[in-house]
Amino acid sequence: MERHFDRVVEAVVEFAKESRRDGNPFCSVQITVRMDGRRHPLAQARERGPDLKSVLDGALDKVDRQVVKLKEKIKIEKKRTAALAALPGPEEGAPPPGPGLARFRLKLRPETPADAEAALADSAHPFYVFLDERSGEINICYRRNDGGLVIVEPVVT
Repeated sequence: MERHFDRVVEAVVEFAKESRRDGNPFCSVQITVRMDGRRHPLAQARERGPDLKSVLDGALDKVDRQVVKLKEKIKIEKKRTAALAALPGPEEGAPPPGPGLARFRLKLRPETPADAEAALADSAHPFYVFLDERSGEINICYRRNDGGLVIVEPVVT
């Protein structure tokens, strides 16, 4: 686990052997990984089957995928937080939100530019906001008046 994520504090593996009505032995494995951090403290996987080795391998694969996914989520969250911190706040001369200004929150998934272009082609809107899976930055796919598509990559200066 530590090769993917250095915040692993403890891993507990529990084995149990169960018997079934048909007499065949049955194994179950539960892996619990505790990590440093209050937002993402735990990864857990359970697996059951007749062969102990294959059950253990399956549970390890599940926990490994969870840890990798968690690490990617934290990376994206850090980039987003850094980008928001770089934006000017109200004390730095940005106008305060007025009654005519509307705000909304938009959940973004990592996508390729090709996925964004396909989503824009299916939409009636002139733009599509997406999170570039390569760079982790928020981009905008825009349909020009001549029908061409442009991807806008914001640069904070």
